[in-house]
Amino acid sequence: MPTLEEKLIRLYQQPEIQAHSWEPGLFWKAIDARQPFGALKVDPRELEVLFASLLGQPSECLAALNAESSARGDYMPRGDFLAANARRHELPLLTRVYR
Repeated sequence: MPTLEEKLIRLYQQPEIQAHSWEPGLFWKAIDARQPFGALKVDPRELEVLFASLLGQPSECLAALNAESSARGDYMPRGDFLAANARRHELPLLTRVYR
């Protein structure tokens, strides 16, 4: 499993994230009933920015998401948007990935 995906599982298991009562199935496709952390359903970089912001930690993906969205000419950089949603305790629509 790639390092970012391992980090996301660790972050998800933090009490501050668990307090939101988000089921793992919101972000991961379960392998089976005993292993809820299978393939990610959402962009892992976006999820890392959301979780890191909720935990008050620096995000390793924020700058890359901001650079990509700025290059596209987005109104607000994507990473900043996700971090702002986290500060307001909102769950934004994350970009879905298809594997």
